[in-house]
Amino acid sequence: MDPMVDEKIIFKGISAYPGVVYGQVYKWKPPKKKRETRTGLSSQESKAELELFKSSLKKTEDELAKIKDTCRHNPNQQELAEIIESQIVFLNDPIFRAKVVERIQLNFESANLALATAVSSLYEEFQNIPDPYFRERADHLLDIGKRLETNLSDVSEQNQDLNSILPESCILVAKEITPSEMITLDKSKITGIATDYGGKTGHMAIIARNFGIPTIVGLKNITSHVEDEDYILLDSVKGFINRSPNLNDIKLFGLQSEFKTPVMEEVLPPELKTKDGTLFLLKVNIDSLDEVPLALEKGADGIGLVRTEILFIQYKDHKPTEEEQFNVYKQILIHMKDKPVTFRVWDIGADKMENGYEESNPFLGNRGIRYLLRHPHFFKEQIRALLRASEYGTMQVMLPMITTLAEILQSKVLWNECIEELKTSGFTLNKSIPFGIMVETPACALNLPFLGKHIDFYSVGTNDLLQYLLAVERNNHTVNDLYNPWQVVFLLLLKNIAEVAKSQKKPVSICGEIGSDPMFTSVLIGLGYRDLSCALPLLKKVKKRITECSVWKSKLLAEQVLDLAAEEKFTEIEELVNQTSG
Repeated sequence: MDPMVDEKIIFKGISAYPGVVYGQVYKWKPPKKKRETRTGLSSQESKAELELFKSSLKKTEDELAKIKDTCRHNPNQQELAEIIESQIVFLNDPIFRAKVVERIQLNFESANLALATAVSSLYEEFQNIPDPYFRERADHLLDIGKRLETNLSDVSEQNQDLNSILPESCILVAKEITPSEMITLDKSKITGIATDYGGKTGHMAIIARNFGIPTIVGLKNITSHVEDEDYILLDSVKGFINRSPNLNDIKLFGLQSEFKTPVMEEVLPPELKTKDGTLFLLKVNIDSLDEVPLALEKGADGIGLVRTEILFIQYKDHKPTEEEQFNVYKQILIHMKDKPVTFRVWDIGADKMENGYEESNPFLGNRGIRYLLRHPHFFKEQIRALLRASEYGTMQVMLPMITTLAEILQSKVLWNECIEELKTSGFTLNKSIPFGIMVETPACALNLPFLGKHIDFYSVGTNDLLQYLLAVERNNHTVNDLYNPWQVVFLLLLKNIAEVAKSQKKPVSICGEIGSDPMFTSVLIGLGYRDLSCALPLLKKVKKRITECSVWKSKLLAEQVLDLAAEEKFTEIEELVNQTSG
């Protein structure tokens, strides 16, 4: 390490969740996900790769047979048993096996490269078949490919050891942490998180925030300056790390403990109102069933966003079946005791969950509703599960990544098909389910006057809306300074969305991360919002801020902020917002 660089003590980054922690570093070293792809192998190496592929086939077949056998004994998992049976058929298909073997033996490719190429080739062939039955089953190929790849590299065995090597009460330091890794990690062992890369509204940061873990992202090179078991001070209130704190920095606080200021517990009224008596709804965003009882306990008015793609983490070895989804959705609704719950259908792709293939720019690629409409069988499984669960509570459903009217209309066709299928199967569906959209692309936001008559409500996804509007990838630390929610064009767009929704008499809420930031609360009220959905740990702070705001003063503040934003006086905006009360 360069001795001059080593002298650096303070590292500044972006606060993703506030808190101050002093503790020991654990440098996160994720397992190598894939074997190195190689070409030009010797004949001896090719033989070894062929044996490795055969071993992976055997291990995968044994795993699938075990799952199938378990499903046979459970009447609720017959559908999963059929899916597994289909995958076993794919696995044993001689054409599929021959394609991989041929590339290993004749092209002298490593097993994982041959496998990826064969799967990609067959997947494209299936996608081009006119019969939708075969097109929809192309997903089985991707599942088989992932399982075989995992067994080629023994990642599954490494993953089992991740939490066993994670020390108690550690500050996790990493270049970056993927959302799936973040979900898999035992959060009870983590007191703080610091990463070189990432943005405040990236999905890793969102998950950390939902678990109340003090987090700083975008530190650029903290991993090069700390080692395991170093003691550091993480201050995500001010957004810095002190890698060599002195006694004066830490003397008021115990080792490896969060810095907490004692406060008197304040009891807030059950019906949330602004200071001047305007009714307000404050809901929460959730990632798992475990958070639902806490949402009710802390007085949330409902759940404004259920990220359903989280089920892919719960069911790691297969796509969650209709029955498995139904049981999770049902439990959430029952727990919430008729309070409204908004389920976002699968939002796969970009920085959330993998869509099964590589894309040069996944944020602009096959994600969200685009993926679902290209895989209608997969989409309809979720729709049926949601429709069945709707009888157990107050459900709303919304579509992600909408850019065109056609996407809404095509989704409604599938929705209605599922209703008829369930009725034919003997299900009784008595409840009317509000059907809404995420407003998270400029195309959608500017098209609301024409989309409104086809949907029941809007939910503004500010994280993606901001990045698409400003053409700034929100996880790219090199342009983090440009990802600024105080930009006047963004604020004016939020104001316009609220005004259009009001003119159409459509409910509109914000479920993006600025809804969790008390600094924005008064401005959002002034821009016309009366319904927010925030991260669970920040519910109390946002609720308290709402009760301190009056609508007329918030409108005045919003106008002042817009004037300053037009001149890009962002420091003055934050000073004004922090100084304004009521």
